Amino acid sequence: MKKVFTIIISLFLLISCSDNSKTTDKMTNENPKDTISSDLWPSINLKAWAETPAINGRLATETDVKNGLAVYYINNNGVAHKPYEIQLPKLAYLTDFDTKKEELIVVIQIEETASDIVVGYRNIEGGNGACLLNEIKFLEKETIKKVVGR
Repeated sequence: MKKVFTIIISLFLLISCSDNSKTTDKMTNENPKDTISSDLWPSINLKAWAETPAINGRLATETDVKNGLAVYYINNNGVAHKPYEIQLPKLAYLTDFDTKKEELIVVIQIEETASDIVVGYRNIEGGNGACLLNEIKFLEKETIKKVVGR
């Protein structure tokens, strides 16, 4: 887990938003009631999760973050990165490796850097966060049906 935090801290140095406190809130996945972005990140209707706006086929911009379409953006200050090739949104489980607890999330953004693959996600209960690709497990169609209740 310390490695993950080190990588995320490193990403903070690469990530730029107009207000650094907003970036921290968006990246740390704090309680949405305590963050500036709570209006942008409401709870998600699980039955309509597939309608969650997501970034596909391109890198997120500062405007995407301000409009609640992306969790982060990487200001290209010489850092090579590209969109990860996957169709979003996707339902996934985010695993806390310390507690082994899984949380259901909607993945809305994935970008690949030279060192890692960074995921931006929405929490079902509201809020957002960022993690590394190896911290999530995408749900398959049959599991989605069971979880969503369809």
